[in-house]
Amino acid sequence: MSDALRAAASALGAAEALVQRSAEARAKATGTSVDEVLAAWAGGEAPPPGALDPASTAVPGAPSPTQVEQPATTPAVVATAAPAAPAPSASGRAVSQPDYAPPLLVGDQERVGGLAAGVIGLLLLSILLAVVMPGIPEPGNGVRTSNFAYSRAAREGRQVYLDQGCGSCHTQMVRNIVSDFGLGPVTLSDTNQVIGYRRYGPDLAAAGSRISDPVALMSVLNGTGHPVASTLGDDELADLTAYLLESR
Repeated sequence: MSDALRAAASALGAAEALVQRSAEARAKATGTSVDEVLAAWAGGEAPPPGALDPASTAVPGAPSPTQVEQPATTPAVVATAAPAAPAPSASGRAVSQPDYAPPLLVGDQERVGGLAAGVIGLLLLSILLAVVMPGIPEPGNGVRTSNFAYSRAAREGRQVYLDQGCGSCHTQMVRNIVSDFGLGPVTLSDTNQVIGYRRYGPDLAAAGSRISDPVALMSVLNGTGHPVASTLGDDELADLTAYLLESR
């Protein structure tokens, strides 16, 4: 029976297990033997409609058609989805679904262009205030030099300034930055003033353009607690005062 089964399965293009169960069911229904049914199918006789339906030939305990290995010659069947039927209404009539697009959720757009423009504008303003404006020469300055001749007293005062180490606490250098704005013209490279080291006390560059009263300057130098008060004589204080007043 195995040769007849293989021949019938090959002729029908179906699995042997399915053909075997279909032949048994056909033989039972017609009162013939299974071999006769298989021989007829192998000879080219077409099985009746539904004879090879797995549901109609299922045997309890037998493997399902999906569990039986299909031969390589079995044509592949591609299932296509049937169009959805219209949903029935309450009255029993079919109602077609409306053709509409689903709602599109759109959030608020963040406009970062204004914020970026504000940040860039603030940066440019900071550069203008910190770099450009302090370097703009004041009206009437023109080409100037700070390497001018001092009087004899001022030259002696400059030496006193150096000897006493005044540059360790007072700079004489106006920088091209915002914090030095208002101290006078920016210090030039040809200055004959003492640049100094750090600015613990006030900057004394061009002090003569900001202090015009020698009496007031002397009172500051002689003030209580100033380091030069106990070490300088009257002549040295006078020379130091002349040096600061002529520094412009």
